[in-house]
Amino acid sequence: MPTRDDAKAAEQPAEAPEAAGGPGIGRILTTLDQVFSTFRAQLQDEAPKAFDGAAKVAVDTFNDIGAGLKFKSLPAALTIAAKPISATEIELTWTDDTLNVDGYRVRRCQGQYCTDLVEVRQLSPTARSFRDVNLSASTTYRYQLVAFNFRGETPSNLVAATTKAAAARG
Repeated sequence: MPTRDDAKAAEQPAEAPEAAGGPGIGRILTTLDQVFSTFRAQLQDEAPKAFDGAAKVAVDTFNDIGAGLKFKSLPAALTIAAKPISATEIELTWTDDTLNVDGYRVRRCQGQYCTDLVEVRQLSPTARSFRDVNLSASTTYRYQLVAFNFRGETPSNLVAATTKAAAARG
């Protein structure tokens, strides 16, 4: 079974930060040392205690490292736009240049003032539009886009759009 001394030895960088890839690596190694120091201090306490704020930061940093040094944060809030395409379709569009999402959830409810949004579709992180189909003519729908990643999720603004009137049969 590994001991704390073994863990300390494993924490030591194998080479100087400059040799490992430049001064940016030095900052990362310093952060890692702080993370492991926090863990060591909590492990050495005799009485177990809940994580404090510094430990939460350490855990989040460790998760970032475990995710391949992708220092992701919560997704940025997006602004979406909705426009009716036909009597049965509404299209949502948005831009997202942050590249820190794992996907999007489209939420919808029926009515100008509805609040009971439900998820109708989950989209890939590369999606920048969504066409909602098989809707009722001349009906208002409200939409919200929720961007998500492993840190959590961030909802967009709420938008409303009304489908076009059904074509007259003649």
